[in-house]
Amino acid sequence: MPLDLTRYPYNWQELSLSVREKNGWRCSCCGKRCYKLGEIPKELTRSEWSGAILQTHHRDFNCSNNSPSNLTSLCSICHLNVHRNKYSSVSPGQLSLW
Repeated sequence: MPLDLTRYPYNWQELSLSVREKNGWRCSCCGKRCYKLGEIPKELTRSEWSGAILQTHHRDFNCSNNSPSNLTSLCSICHLNVHRNKYSSVSPGQLSLW
């Protein structure tokens, strides 16, 4: 899903980059070392490298609150899990096997 930049401040790319650099290109949740921009090894498939893309997350889920204390870096897997747990339309137990 493409990022809708109209929901973010004009300098979002710079803010996001500064958060990821400040965190040493590591996920603040799982500690995984993620790839820097342009660093993805060509010998890896998309499925092999896509989980190691570092993203910037708003802790309060409000993309207009861009204070440094509200921004953190998460790998794409942890970021997906954080949002899934917050916004999932699936009820607990709904996917259990019978």
